[in-house]
Amino acid sequence: MKIERLIGIIMLLLQRELVSASEMATMFEVSKRTIFRDIDTLMMANIPIYTIAGTKGGIGIMPTYKVDKKLLTAEDLTAIIASLDGMEQLLSSAETKKTLQKMKNMLDHSSEPPKSSISLDFSNLSMKKELNAKVESLYLAIKKHHLVELSYIDRAGKQTIRRTEPYHLLFRNRSWYLQGYNLERNDFRTFKMSRIVELKTLEETFEARPFVVKPFGGITNTKPMFLMHEVTLMVDKIAREQIVERFDTIEITQQDEDHFLAKVSLPDHEAGYRFLLQLGTHVTIQNRDDFYDNFIEYLKEIQEKYI
Repeated sequence: MKIERLIGIIMLLLQRELVSASEMATMFEVSKRTIFRDIDTLMMANIPIYTIAGTKGGIGIMPTYKVDKKLLTAEDLTAIIASLDGMEQLLSSAETKKTLQKMKNMLDHSSEPPKSSISLDFSNLSMKKELNAKVESLYLAIKKHHLVELSYIDRAGKQTIRRTEPYHLLFRNRSWYLQGYNLERNDFRTFKMSRIVELKTLEETFEARPFVVKPFGGITNTKPMFLMHEVTLMVDKIAREQIVERFDTIEITQQDEDHFLAKVSLPDHEAGYRFLLQLGTHVTIQNRDDFYDNFIEYLKEIQEKYI
């Protein structure tokens, strides 16, 4: 929007002595002609802007012009920039980039900027370009209220077409999720992005329904999706790290110098067995019960595939 661009120009000029029209045009993704029209608008609003011609010239603002920035301290801005920088790694939208640049421009570069005690780095996430493209497409569909059509594989492996009103993107535990209203089910649903085989943004738009961001897991069902089972595990130091990161509430006690006893709740289902398999030889089930027997049968089925 023009008003946001005008504010962005003022913030930029407050921190830089001179900025060329070409640099501004690139930064705000508009033409040089548009930038010059914006400068005329600001000058008519009595903002003391001046221009200098030549290769070393540019657009500047009189040093006597001040803007009250007491609402946000340098520390506030630094914290916001750290958060936005992490957000840009996950969702590299043009809006995020512009907002991040505006926040950086608001810092006083005449002195040493405060260093944040927190930094976010998502560079090691295995987020493929195809998945990122779907996130970007859904982000735009949400903004413009466009229906989307999802070719989706559910937990049971069934693939269906879901026409959906997209409302919210959620990033949790290294995965993206979409929360939207499914027209076939006439209800709000949460879709895991990695289960979307194909995504189509439709020309058809929708009128937004009242929507509140749902807690992860969506609407509470009367029955859990899988039968949960308390499992006692003997884990080493390598597996302990993954157990602690994976479970919100666990009981874990050290047994000796190298091993810990952990009590966790796992689904008595392939999802639970796969979790144990990824820990390999670093974990051993201690209690001999139905969960143990079912896990052994699952291992036998895997072994038969390679005999």
